[in-house]
Amino acid sequence: MDGSIARPRRQSLLIGQRSLDVYNEVDQGPRFVRWIIGKFRKWGFLIAKHAWLAILICLIISTLAIVKILLTKQANDITGYTPYGARAKDEYLEYQKFFSSSGLPIAAYLYIVAKDEGSMSRPDYLDETIQVLNFALNNITMYDSISGKSETFNQFCQSFCQINEPVRQFYNGYQILSDGEQNSRIKIQYPVSDMFGRQFSLQPNFFGVELFDQPDDAAKLLDSADGDPVIELNATKLVDPVSRITNVKSVKMITLQFRAEHKPGWTEAQVKKWEMSLVDIFEKRYNSKRLKIYAYSQSYVEEEMVRGGIIMIPYLVVGFAIMCLCSCVLVMIRALYMHQENGYKIILAIMACLTPLLACATALALMFLCGVRFASILCVIPFLVLSIGVDSSYLMIHEWQRVTKHMRETPRKKDSVGHRMSEVMAEVGPAILISCLTNMFADAVGSFTSSPEITLLCTGNMLSMWFAFIYQMTFYAGLMSIVGGYEFGSDEIDKNRMEINIAENRVNIARHHRPLTRQPSKFHEATQPIISDSLQKYTHLMTTPLVFVSVCLVYIAYLAFSVYGITQLNINLTAQKLFALDSPLLELDDLRIKYQVPVYSMATVFVNTPGKLENPARLKRLNEFVREMESINGTWGEGWGELGTKYFVRDYDVFQQSFGSEDEDDEDFMDDDKPVTVHSDDKMTYREDELKYFLKWPEYDFWQGFVKLRNATNSTDPEAEELDRFFFTTGYHGDNLTIWTQRGEMLRAWRQVVDKYPDFGASVFHEDGVYLDLIDNMPTDTWQSILGTLVCMAMVCFVFLNNWFTVAIASLSVLSICAGILGFLSWWKVDLDPITMAAMIISIGFSVDIPAHVSYHYYQASIQEGPMSPPSSRLANCLSSVAFPALQAALSTILCVCSLLFVNLYMAEVFVKTMVLCVVLCNLHGLVFLPAILILLDSIRWACRPKGAAAQRPKQPKTNSRQKQKNDKVQPEKSVVTDRPEI
Repeated sequence: MDGSIARPRRQSLLIGQRSLDVYNEVDQGPRFVRWIIGKFRKWGFLIAKHAWLAILICLIISTLAIVKILLTKQANDITGYTPYGARAKDEYLEYQKFFSSSGLPIAAYLYIVAKDEGSMSRPDYLDETIQVLNFALNNITMYDSISGKSETFNQFCQSFCQINEPVRQFYNGYQILSDGEQNSRIKIQYPVSDMFGRQFSLQPNFFGVELFDQPDDAAKLLDSADGDPVIELNATKLVDPVSRITNVKSVKMITLQFRAEHKPGWTEAQVKKWEMSLVDIFEKRYNSKRLKIYAYSQSYVEEEMVRGGIIMIPYLVVGFAIMCLCSCVLVMIRALYMHQENGYKIILAIMACLTPLLACATALALMFLCGVRFASILCVIPFLVLSIGVDSSYLMIHEWQRVTKHMRETPRKKDSVGHRMSEVMAEVGPAILISCLTNMFADAVGSFTSSPEITLLCTGNMLSMWFAFIYQMTFYAGLMSIVGGYEFGSDEIDKNRMEINIAENRVNIARHHRPLTRQPSKFHEATQPIISDSLQKYTHLMTTPLVFVSVCLVYIAYLAFSVYGITQLNINLTAQKLFALDSPLLELDDLRIKYQVPVYSMATVFVNTPGKLENPARLKRLNEFVREMESINGTWGEGWGELGTKYFVRDYDVFQQSFGSEDEDDEDFMDDDKPVTVHSDDKMTYREDELKYFLKWPEYDFWQGFVKLRNATNSTDPEAEELDRFFFTTGYHGDNLTIWTQRGEMLRAWRQVVDKYPDFGASVFHEDGVYLDLIDNMPTDTWQSILGTLVCMAMVCFVFLNNWFTVAIASLSVLSICAGILGFLSWWKVDLDPITMAAMIISIGFSVDIPAHVSYHYYQASIQEGPMSPPSSRLANCLSSVAFPALQAALSTILCVCSLLFVNLYMAEVFVKTMVLCVVLCNLHGLVFLPAILILLDSIRWACRPKGAAAQRPKQPKTNSRQKQKNDKVQPEKSVVTDRPEI
């Protein structure tokens, strides 16, 4: 049993401890490595001398860092996962710019469904919906610091006050017609209704609409003797009397919108508070037997994203407890094996888990001091640093035990705590440094790709790993020096007591051969044969031709399975993936996808440079632009045409027609029964001087929110205004719009039309656009990140090793592991998104370690055992150094990250799946696939050798083996695996 390279995927990486010893013993290898070893040796003496000072400084800094973190509020950006340079970012900024000219505007929604999942068009349900609307308009207030008053929505609203009137008018018309009153001027139909000559669209408010099949053939409502309505039998078919009132048979969901421009007397905090009051009242405090109400706003989205990050924090305690337990058990088992068990080992095991958390706190606090926002995704870093960074502490503990064992067996006068710590630092320091560098390079590559949130995560993880290295070399090394001092003193007491006993009893040491050292551990003696036997059997099994050839075939099947999974990988991310799984917004998103998106997906087109529309050619081109946007179609669906469009110019044309000539009587103008002729697009006229009157007319004042005016240029009237910019909306429908990629195709079709009219400075906005752009960017970002990280790590490996064989094997193994992670995640129903990519980048950093260990130790074994040595001997030599630490690493890492499974959060689920897959695949490659491949290569190489070479095979390994045993007797092997099992 060998735990000396505890979790080597992070430590000793490619050079490993044994490789360093090769450099020291034969005085060869890169000069840089030898220089590093010397520096770490000096640092060991220094830290042992100033241990308490190092501990005190680290504790003060980390305490201040924790206070800073607790005082920093989380802040999330809804566009944080949008890739750098994505067009959706500019479109979102245009959207924000139009509606928030003087500050953050109010933009909130209420989605109302029936609790019994029935129709919302039933009278009682419509009535309560109107009550909800009235309450929201008249009871939720906003304080205006300029007027000194608290105003309701109806009081402070200016532009979009009538946006919910279609719902109210539908209900009013329904009530009138339900009473049996016949009125030809009331037509409540879907998608467009008419109330006393005023048309309004129900599409933005009614979703999940089911229409009567043949409303024109519906029977008239008859009256019975007592006046109760009955259903008439028409053409052997029962006709619902409701069909006489409206063509709407059923409505599954009604949406209410609340939009208001920012007033000078408001603050952004007040706006967010108003939106959250809407959420609090209707989602948490409003009790209804009929209605289920969902609130939605950007403020609510941000709050839920923050909650998603906060709920992970308590589970950090769970992960810490699991890791402490695992650490204590593994460290004590190793201590028993080395016959060095004492209470100090428990302290070291617990502090091994605490050190990465202190380092993480320091790194995050430094980021916040530099002005970096506290994004929710940063809450996952402590879990990652804990599961990864604790390895360095394990390695230092085990190396200290090895040095202590060596010093007990071969006492020296110069032995001291400083000397022992210098030996520990010389052995494990370079390995920890390489581990830190590989992590930092992986995160550095991730910082320059993908999106702002992933940059934050990678930067935070990179700094955390760097500070983990610093704390390891200072705080934990100082703690080990202090604890080691107590152990050293205990050893001296035992030694003196033994010498006194020998002197008093006058024992002849030469005759009785009693050493002044402790007897071997009984646990060591009991377990070593078992481990050796197990390793021998596994080595024999793996070197059987049938087995290693079968394993290679399984490996090929694994690659095929992974690559096919990658081709099926879905690209998807919405803000809902960042919410806790119990968030009401997840239920709302399901309702939107089911009822709203396939029926009315709205494009909001901002026209920033409309130009002089009084010019007929300019107006005609603008109309062509709108018409082309309305007529877009594709595999995803098609547009609703003019029915689904809100374009102020058309109403303005009607308004101008209604005015008629200047000599037309006002009575004629006010006559609602007078037919109005709508000009075709090419005959429309536009008069700039009448636009402000149009926007103030009660029938058209809702257009004020769609249009922005400015002071007219080249006008003698100082109060004259002209059109500055405006936006129009148009809707689309199609069953395929529930598919994420199809919505991406629709957005690209919108942009193609917008790009054909660059003179209007147009920009099209879609509420999911900031995520739809991931479809094109994510695959490219993923393979570029993997390639960049791989190149950086290969360079580090070569600098420290100067061994192309190890670098090549490690690089190919990393590619294979990455393919497996992505492929299996696809089969595991995980989408490719920035969160998955971030987990991939972080995983790459340690996916190289175990395969590199195996390949390097196998390569070293071929040198130590001789070029003619059999594969079984090389594999036994290799696995005795790597096998147990690799399994130990897998166990502790999986136990730590699995604490995230208790968190009801998509992000936590992705990191758990990715990390578990990475750990399992690393061990599978290092302990199964790679040995089989190396043995197969050796077998092929041996078969291709000239005849007669086999005759020399038995001689060389025996000589080398005897020489190796002789060297071991002369000088203890300076390695963390000095007590490896004998095979």
